Amino acid sequence: MYNTFDISLRGLDLINQPLFRGFPGVLLLYTMFSIPFSLWILKGFIDGVSPRFDETGFINGASKFHVLFKVVLPQVRPGLIAAFIFNLIFVWNEFLFNFILGGQGTQMIPYALAVGMVSAGGNFDWGYVAALSIIYVTLPMVMIFFFQKYLLVGMTFGTVRGEV
Repeated sequence: MYNTFDISLRGLDLINQPLFRGFPGVLLLYTMFSIPFSLWILKGFIDGVSPRFDETGFINGASKFHVLFKVVLPQVRPGLIAAFIFNLIFVWNEFLFNFILGGQGTQMIPYALAVGMVSAGGNFDWGYVAALSIIYVTLPMVMIFFFQKYLLVGMTFGTVRGEV
């Protein structure tokens, strides 16, 4: 079964171009999925910023960039961090895009776990699996530990409170 990305590449005869295979292709695909998801998360946060803050900044003589970076972005910071964490988890745990598009040239950790856990003779190399799993889990755990306050705000933002 073909996915839409493969069909469009085959139709345009771009399937074997170096841009769409290896790291550039995987990066392009991750970007195609991450940007709409991030914008969807950030829309709720940006809608929550009152226009009165913008008007107050403009009345006090601030430029558009000053209002954006000094007034709006500090209020949207929890959303930016939540979108970053969710995208980090998505990209970090991704196996299929890496396996299908990247192939052997882009061996990330999930691919290495899947391919390298069976040693010669058909036995599982549990030491390899345990060591690679610890390395694999460390970065997301550290990032979530440091940004857990913002992550909780990002997960609960926009929910209906007190109503069933």
